Amino acid sequence: MFTVTADRASASTDPDGEAVIHLSGSVEVTDGDVTITSDSGTVWQTAGRAVFLGSVEVDADTVTASGDRLEYDRPAGMVAIQGNAVLQDRENRLTAAEVTWFRQAGKAVARDSVVMTGDWMGEVTGDYAVYDSYRRSLFVTSSPVLTRVEDGDSVRITADRLEFLPDSDRAEAQGHALLVSSTRALDISAEMLRYSGGGDEIEMLGSPGIVMEDGDLTGDWMLATLSGGEIRSLRVEGAADGHMIDNGVQPPGESWFTSESAFFSFVSGKPDSIDLSGGVSLTIRSGGEAAQRQESNTVSGDHLVVHYSGGSPETVTVTGAVRGTYSYRREDS
Repeated sequence: MFTVTADRASASTDPDGEAVIHLSGSVEVTDGDVTITSDSGTVWQTAGRAVFLGSVEVDADTVTASGDRLEYDRPAGMVAIQGNAVLQDRENRLTAAEVTWFRQAGKAVARDSVVMTGDWMGEVTGDYAVYDSYRRSLFVTSSPVLTRVEDGDSVRITADRLEFLPDSDRAEAQGHALLVSSTRALDISAEMLRYSGGGDEIEMLGSPGIVMEDGDLTGDWMLATLSGGEIRSLRVEGAADGHMIDNGVQPPGESWFTSESAFFSFVSGKPDSIDLSGGVSLTIRSGGEAAQRQESNTVSGDHLVVHYSGGSPETVTVTGAVRGTYSYRREDS
């Protein structure tokens, strides 16, 4: 049974013979744990339905919401908000042209101009999204975009679908996933990206690729660990292929490698060591003064480890079926 208050009220009977209450001015309607306020409203007491117009606000369960128009259906457990719809569930805020909240299922469906913000996820936009209050998750299936700005670092993720699980600090970008960090000149692409905020890890599946200021990497599977927004380590499995640029000298030096697996360790965004295993091939073209002589070293083996100093290769250790070549341009005598 609805409890209603308003400045003005009148009653009528609809074609089905049900009594209809028309309310206007400082409308407040209560139905158990649900309280709705608006400029005007119409209540079907027997059917358990109501429609509200103008400056609508609703408080139900852990959720508060507002909009221009609201339809309330008690039997269906549904609250449908149209026009400047806003739904707030604890720290998560969802806005859209239309939001439908299913109380019993604890889910909300948002359509058109969807924007969701939260402490962990940053800002997510799209055209269609499903929010699950029980799982505290968001699933965006139409034109999803995630944007996060933290400590001056901006990250933007696009994909066919985005799913966020804030309580477990996990997110997935599914289908043509692309992560771009313009401030760090970093692009990551894959069919699927899985992000774990608790461990600061990004798992890349399905033709993953990384493009950085100092080179690019591809493989079948990758796992990156982060620290302070920068890559601390990177593991590549299956058809590892990379191109590294040594900007510590001018002109820059370059290196190319292929292997079955690779592990990279970084310090302050610069490579500290590379460990390559399985069918390894590495070519290093010297930079700096040696570039004038066009020095180039190619080495292959079963296992190869490169240690860096200041971002430049310092030592190379190769074991197992080792072969190598060295070439340079001789100076004219």
